[in-house]
Amino acid sequence: GMGTGEKFSNTQSPIPNPQSPLNQQLLKASDQFIVYRASIAGPTVIAGYHWFNDWGRDTLIALPGLALVPQRFELAKGVLRTFGHYCRHGLIPNAFFDVNGEPIYNSIDAALWWIETLGLYLEATQDWEFLAEQFSIVQQIYKAFVGGTHFNIQIDATDGLVSWDAPGAALTWMDVVIGTHPVTPRYGKPVEINALWYSALCWLSQWAERLSQLEYGSPVRLTKQAQRYAQQAQRVKTSLQKFWNPHLGYLYDTIEPDDHRNFQVRPNAVLALSLHHCGFSEQQGCQILDLATVSLLTPYGLRSLDPGDPEYKGRYEGNQEQRDRAYHQGTVWAWLIGPYIRAWQRFYPQQSLPFDWQPLLDHFLFDASLGSISEIFDGDAPHKPRGAIAQAWSVAEVIRHIK
Repeated sequence: GMGTGEKFSNTQSPIPNPQSPLNQQLLKASDQFIVYRASIAGPTVIAGYHWFNDWGRDTLIALPGLALVPQRFELAKGVLRTFGHYCRHGLIPNAFFDVNGEPIYNSIDAALWWIETLGLYLEATQDWEFLAEQFSIVQQIYKAFVGGTHFNIQIDATDGLVSWDAPGAALTWMDVVIGTHPVTPRYGKPVEINALWYSALCWLSQWAERLSQLEYGSPVRLTKQAQRYAQQAQRVKTSLQKFWNPHLGYLYDTIEPDDHRNFQVRPNAVLALSLHHCGFSEQQGCQILDLATVSLLTPYGLRSLDPGDPEYKGRYEGNQEQRDRAYHQGTVWAWLIGPYIRAWQRFYPQQSLPFDWQPLLDHFLFDASLGSISEIFDGDAPHKPRGAIAQAWSVAEVIRHIK
């Protein structure tokens, strides 16, 4: 176990010592989520045991930890290719069918996470042939967002930000719907969606430039595209300042369709700081992290809502509806420790991480599902583990950052 005095440093290189007993156990835990799905004839990732199937969003967020850090590049490529293959109307499925029928496209962010994760794969492998193969899908996503697609997903012509509006739907990762009522509606412009859009535009500009140099396609056209994407990225970066809440020193969670700003303190602001390309200033990043550290950080991940909020629910218990009402209203999500650490390393590179791995490692080794990590924990201490006893993105984000 952990009694060997292993040292943790928070650098972001791949696992320096894959042979350590802890890393062996984490990789073994990660293997349990990787499966083959006959209906799509390709590899996929089970989101969690006992009751989840493979979900697009979870798979794409988990892929760096499950496949890139351990350098399972063929697996990463297989999953990216499969999800890309099912891109329709610029959306990537959030769920697949078990036997036949259409995949389910009820997510605004799966397509953007696909681009972000493709970017991380390409950074790790420099596999430009794969980029050339997938670039038409990248452009399909871009065109659909710009031109408008299902759920009224579209780019607001006035500021370049992504917005959506569809009654009864919940398209972000905070996705609970009870009957026809989303618990956290987030209609309009959610902050992490627009951070993902900014990062996507930066990737697109880089990729068009790269493909023009490698002469995959018309260099003149690609160079023009690269410039257009870069200009759009710059415009979105400027518009991201609409999310800055100077009174709190935090980001608004959502700008609603009527332009009302939701000022609840949620981890989506931290997600917005953790992507490969970040549009926020150093001063803003530090202030956001300061408040998130006080309000959201626990020994097991980040709370989904600040405990001071009137809507906060500190315990995930009761019947299905009561649990659903608590799911994104204070419940701690283990996977969010990854974005928190990436944001911390970006804005506080010289300061040690204000997080002690030991409780989460003790949970991994001795609690709930032995040798795995739960999906969620209570917002209130002692942060009892809840939900699925083994969750892919929980394990994946620990693999990305623990040394």
